[in-house]
Amino acid sequence: MTEEQQTEHDSDYQSLVALFIQLLKSLHNDDKDEALYALSELRTDIAFKHVAKGLGIEVDNALQLLKNSEDENLTQYEKDLIDRLTAGILNLIDFSVCEEYQLYEEVLDVVGDTEIDFNSDDYDDLLALCKKYNDQYSAIENSDIEYAGVVAALWMKMSATDYAVYWTQNDAKVRPWHMALQGYAAPRDEFPSWMIPPIEYNCRCFLEILEAPRADAKLSQIKGAAKDYVKPKQLNSVYSESLAKCGRIFGPTHSYFSIKDTDKDMLMGFVSRLREKYYVSAKV
Repeated sequence: MTEEQQTEHDSDYQSLVALFIQLLKSLHNDDKDEALYALSELRTDIAFKHVAKGLGIEVDNALQLLKNSEDENLTQYEKDLIDRLTAGILNLIDFSVCEEYQLYEEVLDVVGDTEIDFNSDDYDDLLALCKKYNDQYSAIENSDIEYAGVVAALWMKMSATDYAVYWTQNDAKVRPWHMALQGYAAPRDEFPSWMIPPIEYNCRCFLEILEAPRADAKLSQIKGAAKDYVKPKQLNSVYSESLAKCGRIFGPTHSYFSIKDTDKDMLMGFVSRLREKYYVSAKV
C-alpha cells in the first residue's frame, strides 16, 4: 500500500472497530442483530468504495447510475458500467454480510453466554479477531476488489475483435501455475473468465490488450497465442468468475459463505436492506 492508501485503510478499520465494540456491548440483548447489521453495512460501503474506484467512478456517481439504471437516455458505456456496478455490489453485499457473520460466530465461540469484561484478556482476544477480519483479511480483499474493477474498466474498452494477452509480473513472487499461463492470448469473447485477473488472492497478473489492426503481428511473437490452456488444478475456485464479464469477484466456494441454517433468515434480511440501499433490490 502507498502511505495514502494505508491511511485510508486505517481510518476505515477504526470505524469498523467502533461498530464492532457496539456489537460486543449488544451481544446479549435485543440490539444484537441491528449492531451486526451496522457492521455489515459499513463493510459493504468500504468494499463498494473500492470497486467504484477500480472502475474509475466516484461513489456518489456510481450510486446515481444504479439509481437511474432504467433511464432510457443512458449511453452504452453507462449501461456497461451499470452492469459491472450491479454485479459488483450484489456480490459484495453477500460477501460483506457473510464476512462479518464469520467474525460474529468466532466472537460467540469465545464469549459463549458470559458477559464480556472489557478490561480482560478476553476482550483483547476479541479485538484481535476483529483485526484479523477487518484489517488483515480486508486489506487483501479490498485490493482484490479494486483490481477487479480496474481490469473490468479495461475490459469495457475492448472491442469484440481485440485480443487479451495474459502476463505475470515475471518475478520470484509469481505462483508457478500463474507463470504457466503467461502469454496466453484470445479474442475478447473467447478469453476464459477464470484467467482474467485477479485469478487468486493478491494476484498481480495483468492483461495486455491488442487492438485488431496490430494483433496479428504481435501474436506471432507470443508463445501461448494458439494454445488451449487447461485450468490449473491449483487455482483457487473462489476466483473462477470475473467482474469484467459481469461475474462475481468472490465465488460461492469462499469459506465466508458457509452459514448456519438457523441464521440464514437474519442474514437475508441484512442482504435485502443493503440491496435496497444500493438500488439493486429487484436485480437478484
